[in-house]
Amino acid sequence: MITRVACVEAPNRVGLREEKLSVGDNEILVKAYMSSICGTDKNYFLGHTPKPHKVKDTSGIEQESHLNYPMLIGHEGAGEVVEVGSAVREFKPGDKVISFGWKNTMADYWVSAVRHDGYGVTAAPEGMDMRVASLGEPIACAVYAGMTSGVELGDVVAVIGAGFAGQIIAQTVKAKGAYKVIVVDVVEGKLELARRMGADITVNAKTQDVLDVVLSETNGYGVDVAVEAAGYGETIEMGTEILKHGGILGLYSWVLDPVRMSIDRWHNDGFDIRTLALMHRVGHDRPMWIKKTLDAVARGLIKIDPLISHTYDLSDIADAFRTACYDENACKVMLKP
Repeated sequence: MITRVACVEAPNRVGLREEKLSVGDNEILVKAYMSSICGTDKNYFLGHTPKPHKVKDTSGIEQESHLNYPMLIGHEGAGEVVEVGSAVREFKPGDKVISFGWKNTMADYWVSAVRHDGYGVTAAPEGMDMRVASLGEPIACAVYAGMTSGVELGDVVAVIGAGFAGQIIAQTVKAKGAYKVIVVDVVEGKLELARRMGADITVNAKTQDVLDVVLSETNGYGVDVAVEAAGYGETIEMGTEILKHGGILGLYSWVLDPVRMSIDRWHNDGFDIRTLALMHRVGHDRPMWIKKTLDAVARGLIKIDPLISHTYDLSDIADAFRTACYDENACKVMLKP
């Protein structure tokens, strides 16, 4: 089987190359329905790669962080099983599945090993639209962040960053019982979208003083929970500034640039600092959380369709990446083979 697959050849240069696929005994071949561009993919396109480290990774994830170019890309996507290996019993041709993990899903076809640790594929929930299923991995990650952020009934919550993940996190914490959800961004179009999705208050950090707004809305105490979903050192600092004594600072973004900030309040105000990364948890509880988060979406608790801002043909991969990286109003950019 020959497939086209997206490849970042070098920073700011992405295209398609042909690759030969084969199916091993414990693998399945999937005909792609759609895939999407993640913040991780954007980092690689823009020339940002993680710093290597020597500490062993016990998550069970393989080849998640790429250090060198060229690199085949794509981990968000869904499709239909067209072939299964001789040892596969969990899936059959015709099944609809969602990728969880790096499968080079920006392609016509992709191959996945069948694993039971939440880093292979999972069956698409029955009745879920395949366009939504193609966003299953980033949806699950963002819903998980909201569900495990520590938000309790009656809390005031700030979500910093109104991209795809931030919009879902804001909806999730509202559904969990947040009394007031404050969404912060610098793009008015994304703030307008957040209001449509149910945000109680939106703050444009370009034109408004975020701390002043938060103090006004919380009688000077600060928010109970602040979730950083924008991806900058400055936005982590913002979360630190607006959080109440004893509050929870949730870190969602994958920040690759060095960060310098004042963190004295983390100690003096007894903050609970937690990372909210579903796919980087140890493998034994990933499958449970994947099912729990996707079931919530399948039951209509989170709105997804309005967050899809652009759809491109796979052959227009370069235009899709330029939109995802340089159009400030782009929320989620999808690719159709």
